[in-house]
Amino acid sequence: MATVSFTHTEINPSYSEGSGGGRRSHTVTEQNPTFGVGSGGGRRVFAETEVSPAPVIGAGGGRRVFVLEEIPPILSLPLPEVATGPATEIGLIEATINGFLENDGGFLCDCAFEWGLTESYGNTTPVQTKTAGEHFSQVLTGLEPDTVYHFRALASNVFGLSHGIDRAFRTLSTMAPPYFQGPLISLLEEDTL
Repeated sequence: MATVSFTHTEINPSYSEGSGGGRRSHTVTEQNPTFGVGSGGGRRVFAETEVSPAPVIGAGGGRRVFVLEEIPPILSLPLPEVATGPATEIGLIEATINGFLENDGGFLCDCAFEWGLTESYGNTTPVQTKTAGEHFSQVLTGLEPDTVYHFRALASNVFGLSHGIDRAFRTLSTMAPPYFQGPLISLLEEDTL
């Protein structure tokens, strides 16, 4: 038979005449503890209510009866999970930044990006509404050539905001020279010259 012991310490003890005052604590042992499905055991919190308090004057001890009521743990809130993808289509003054909503926590999510010259970002893209498993992207224009930009994906639902990792890209420094192909000379033409 499994048992679990709890030690209770009175936080704000009442000092009353004849009770001896001082801090009081006691241990409660739970026999056959019931652990909720998926709870994994762990810390259990109880509220303790004194049902038959001892008289204040001349209490001198005596039996005190308490009712323990388990307070359920705070459930973890289903925040979205978002991933920052690499930048693509990087040019001289523009680039496309990408994200992926891995988990929406069961709710529609507002997705966007923070971006800027440092990890402090300073700019935010327009919001896109997405659900789990959807990609999102934003074309950044008006960038400076040969400059490093940082960005990260954001996703929020009714429970809060999540961030992807920081990524960076460098815009191109110059335009690639145009490629011109010279005239083709076949082997036959070469032989006949």
